[in-house]
Amino acid sequence: MVFWYWWAIAAVLLVFEMLLPGVVFMFVAFGAVAAGFFLLVVPGLSLEFQLFVFGVASVASAIVLRPTLKRLQRGKAQDETINARGSALVGRTIVLDAPILNGRGRVKVGDGSWTVTGPDMAAGARVRVAAVNGTELSVEPAP
Repeated sequence: MVFWYWWAIAAVLLVFEMLLPGVVFMFVAFGAVAAGFFLLVVPGLSLEFQLFVFGVASVASAIVLRPTLKRLQRGKAQDETINARGSALVGRTIVLDAPILNGRGRVKVGDGSWTVTGPDMAAGARVRVAAVNGTELSVEPAP
């Protein structure tokens, strides 16, 4: 078995990694690359030793890279509010489209319309979102 076979297997595994969920095939592809590189450096190795290098390199890459991948995945702060759209608005300053009368009004934010609660204010006033209560935004006058 020549080293190109191992690299071809690695390329196929990387395609599987891109098409299928999970991160398993990447570690196995690293093992195949390592086995191919080892065979390139030391030609004439037995198939058993090539498979041994493949297995050890695959497990070692999983052990070494898994914590790094977990840390990178946790680092995405925007994912925390993906299902709580209103939480992403807290602290944001917006302009009232309609006045707040008797403590209630409406405001347009992006492509959505929200009910707002807060002190009575005229349309066009700048307000800051203080909290989210279900589908209502609690607002206060912006500084």
